[in-house]
Amino acid sequence: MKKIIKTLIILLVLLSVSDVYAQQGQFYQFILLKETKVLGSNIFYAGLTNNGDEKQIDVNQYVKDQVNFFLKTYSGNAEKKIQNHISWTTNPLFQMVNDANEADVVIAGYYTIKTGSLVEEKLFYERQTNVGGAIPFYEIRQTNSASIQIVISYTYKDKTVDYDTITISNQYERKPNTTYKSIDDLLKKAESDLKMQLYKCFTFYKPNHIWYKFLPVKTKDKALKEELKNASVLLENGEIEKLGNLYKRIYQLETDNKEAAFNLGLCYELVGNYDKAEQYFAIMPDFHVNVRMKENRILFDYLKSIGVNMVIKDFE
Repeated sequence: MKKIIKTLIILLVLLSVSDVYAQQGQFYQFILLKETKVLGSNIFYAGLTNNGDEKQIDVNQYVKDQVNFFLKTYSGNAEKKIQNHISWTTNPLFQMVNDANEADVVIAGYYTIKTGSLVEEKLFYERQTNVGGAIPFYEIRQTNSASIQIVISYTYKDKTVDYDTITISNQYERKPNTTYKSIDDLLKKAESDLKMQLYKCFTFYKPNHIWYKFLPVKTKDKALKEELKNASVLLENGEIEKLGNLYKRIYQLETDNKEAAFNLGLCYELVGNYDKAEQYFAIMPDFHVNVRMKENRILFDYLKSIGVNMVIKDFE
């Protein structure tokens, strides 16, 4: 009899744990990396002037591509099965305008591409261990080089200006038994380095992967109780708005239901409505959630302060 009771207890615990773990999922959180020099939502890209004689790399196109991609949206990486529902990251934060007078910031600047090949005779000394010292000899050495210097300017409505500077320099000295690198090779490397430097220049926030754990919720309402059976499926399928709507209706009916309030706060956090999330988290405070919300707030409040276009969702 004792064994039967013990087995039943273990089964109940396992069922309970299974139910709890069904109510969790991995989603994106976004963290501020650094402040951006693009202030306001409306951008006019005036292009960069070529201050040199060489045009081997389409610098303008690369800068424009980075502005378009990184400042407009961050949709998340579906391949990792990590879902992003934060409305103000899946909608454009910034937009291009066709008139500089309509822009909050005008992006312009200049760049210089330089290449060169220097051939010179160099003096070397052969190492000797015998008496008489090192023997001098001459060798012809060729040094190829390719460099890019970019200055990006940001002109704001109040006529103040800020700058970003990118300098890339690649050099190769031809030596015996080494693979030769031509100027074209060095330019390709400079082009690749440029893409990475522009990535760093315009990327001001990054995704963080967080596990969100929902609490088991009970309700006296029969209809809502039936809907709750599908809560784990809604979470698994990423239907956060439907899930948030469900917990909101439960809490509105039962204002003493702290678990429903907590889960509603999680849903609001997942869609990026931090004002509402904090309102419901206050009903059932949690230390770890409070720490996470402080991190969320840094980027959220910063974006609001620089006047970008933020689309914030609510539940019905």
